[in-house]
Amino acid sequence: MKRIEGIITALVTPFDAEGEVYEEALRELVDFQVDGGVDGLFVCGTAGLGALMRPDQRERVFEVAADHSASRVQVLAGVGTPSTEEAISLARAAEAAGVDAVGCVTPYYVTPDDESMVSHYRAVCGAVKLPVYVYNIPRNATNNVSPELMRRLCEIPNLVGVKDSSRDFVQVMEYLQVLPKEASVICGTDSYILPAWLMGAKGAITGYANAFPEVYAEFYASFRAGRLEEARERQFLVNSLRKLLQKPPIAPHYEALRMRGVDAGNPRAPLRGMTEKETKVLREGLEKLGVL
Repeated sequence: MKRIEGIITALVTPFDAEGEVYEEALRELVDFQVDGGVDGLFVCGTAGLGALMRPDQRERVFEVAADHSASRVQVLAGVGTPSTEEAISLARAAEAAGVDAVGCVTPYYVTPDDESMVSHYRAVCGAVKLPVYVYNIPRNATNNVSPELMRRLCEIPNLVGVKDSSRDFVQVMEYLQVLPKEASVICGTDSYILPAWLMGAKGAITGYANAFPEVYAEFYASFRAGRLEEARERQFLVNSLRKLLQKPPIAPHYEALRMRGVDAGNPRAPLRGMTEKETKVLREGLEKLGVL
């Protein structure tokens, strides 16, 4: 099965004032990402606020993103929910929409044991023919996919890899050491993307690329070309961007996109937008970094 590689933007979902998907803005955002040179899009993940959306909204985002990307970039659909039944339903909808792969976060809020996790992923993978990636984000999902559990999950035929957002670089290295050679490890923690690539990770999925896709595309290009000193400087730039775009949760991505001329709508309740004071501080910080 074809693996997703390179820079994959964890795309924010544009919402209108009523909290519905703002489809025109979503199409504009997809174009902005393609023009910025990224390799793929991860829709309805953490940055995309998939956990705050109704199933019909997520399914519509799958359809719009897959259709409008028109194979210009690969599309990974976030289908994870606490319920196996609903994750299966979303995975089937993603496949019908024409996405390239699905990313399934571990069942959050509940705390399944390893046997339950294996059963969950076996059921989701068995429902579709698409490549399936485990999305490991223990600080949000209240559970962690250990390297040993991940090795077991890789025995499922169409489970092809893991997006790890554990913020545990030692665990990333353990994945790379113990998983089958064909398994893909995707870095989901911006602060050590370059070290992860150097150790064998196949790419990075990042919400921080939303407003700055070209920064990340150039970062990956410098690494691929062996310009490691340049890549090192790009890693430091990414780390500085990450600090500026963290608070309040998710909202700075929307505001930074507006600063770059892209109307990405608003976050969805219960998340809020930024105040004028917060926006001013963000703009000053981005200008200081030279990215505006």
